[in-house]
Amino acid sequence: MATHPEERRIAGLLRELIVQSGTPLESVERTLGWGDGRLRDLLDGRLRLGFEDVLEVLPLLNTTPPDFFAWLYGFETGASVPAGDTGARKAEPGNLGLSQRTLDRRFDQSLRAVKSAVARRRLWKEERGKT
Repeated sequence: MATHPEERRIAGLLRELIVQSGTPLESVERTLGWGDGRLRDLLDGRLRLGFEDVLEVLPLLNTTPPDFFAWLYGFETGASVPAGDTGARKAEPGNLGLSQRTLDRRFDQSLRAVKSAVARRRLWKEERGKT
């Protein structure tokens, strides 16, 4: 199944966060009530990774959608980033230490990024259908 580059980026960051959490894929699947191998198939591109799938997995990784999409699209130089090579801490829902105004702004940025990605994917699919 051909996947859009944005889908691969999303799956890559999601995989990175799962690895960083130390949680086995099978454990995530059991917690979500998913069948064996579904998460691996989503991350490897054998199944279409949907927005709803991402939203189901993020809470298990102590990550919020605004943080996930801010990391994905590099918003705000002062924004939190995933723990790892950068040495920055991973945000935990409800314990971000940020003002509501900052959170609202980050959510708005994330929402714009998601809408932009969806529009680019739609265009990509239309262009692919013409060839």
